[in-house]
Amino acid sequence: MAYTFWHSGVLIGESDLDTPSDHPGQRGGVFRPTAYGIEIFPRLSGTLTALHGIRADLEARGVAPDEARGDEIADLFDTTPAGRKFLDIGRMLSEVEVRGPDGRRMEFASIAFSDPRELHRLMLELAIDGAEALEDLPPDAPHYVVSATFRAGTAASTAAGRAARRLRRHWSQEN
Repeated sequence: MAYTFWHSGVLIGESDLDTPSDHPGQRGGVFRPTAYGIEIFPRLSGTLTALHGIRADLEARGVAPDEARGDEIADLFDTTPAGRKFLDIGRMLSEVEVRGPDGRRMEFASIAFSDPRELHRLMLELAIDGAEALEDLPPDAPHYVVSATFRAGTAASTAAGRAARRLRRHWSQEN
C-alpha cells in the first residue's frame, strides 16, 4: 500500500516506505515520482551536497566548521550557492505533505529525498569507503529514494509507539 507525497497540494509521487529502520518512526523506500515530482526533484534533494558545499566555503574562508560562529554560517546561507541551495531545499520540504495508504495526513519530524547517483558522486568526492559498491548498481536500480521520520501518533509509527498510545489512552481513561 502506497504512501503519497504532495507538494503545495499537487501529487509528486508515492512510495511503499517498505524499508524499516532501527530508529523509531523512520521509514524509507523507493520514491516513484509523478511528472511534476521529477520536475521539482532537484529542489527537494541535495541536502548533503549543499552541506558539503557550505563546509567547503567555511574552510575556504579559513574557518573550521566546528568553530564557526552563527553570523559566519548565516552569511554563507545568504551569499553562497550552497547556502542558497540548502535554504531552497528547506523551503520546498516545508511544503511537502505525506498521506498514509488510508489517505490520512501523516506528520513527519524529518524527510529527505535522495538520488543514489548524487550520493555516489559525493561519496567518491569525499573518498568514503563503500563508494565503489554503488558503481555496481544494476541499471534498474531506483533513481529516487525517500526517507521520513514520522512523529509518534501517526499511522507510520512503530508497534511500540502504537502500544504506548494504547497505554496512554488506557491510563487517561482510568484517571
